[in-house]
Amino acid sequence: MSDAEGGTTRPAGRWVSVRLQHRQVRVDDSCCAGDCLGECTAALSYDGIVISNYDQGGLVSERWIPLGAEPSEEDDEVLIEQLRAAMLWQARRPPQNTAGE
Repeated sequence: MSDAEGGTTRPAGRWVSVRLQHRQVRVDDSCCAGDCLGECTAALSYDGIVISNYDQGGLVSERWIPLGAEPSEEDDEVLIEQLRAAMLWQARRPPQNTAGE
C-alpha cells in the first residue's frame, strides 16, 4: 500500500507478513577443521521464510522457518501449518480440528 506522498502504509488491525529472508549464523569452534592451534569462526548461511504477526501496527510475534535446498514432506507440512496458524490468527479464528485428526 502507498500513501499520498509515495510512502508505504500498513493496514490497521491484525495482519500477517510473509517474506523470504537470508540469515547467517556464526559458529565459534576452538578446533576448526582439525587445526587445534587456536579458535576460529565458521559462518553458515540459511534461507528461510519469516512469518510476522502485527496488531495495530505493533509486532506481536515472528517465526523463521528454514528452507532446505531439498525440502522434505515434513518441511512442507511445518510451513503449511505455520501459514495456516498465521492466517487463522489474522482472521481471529481459533484453529479447528478436521475430521480424522
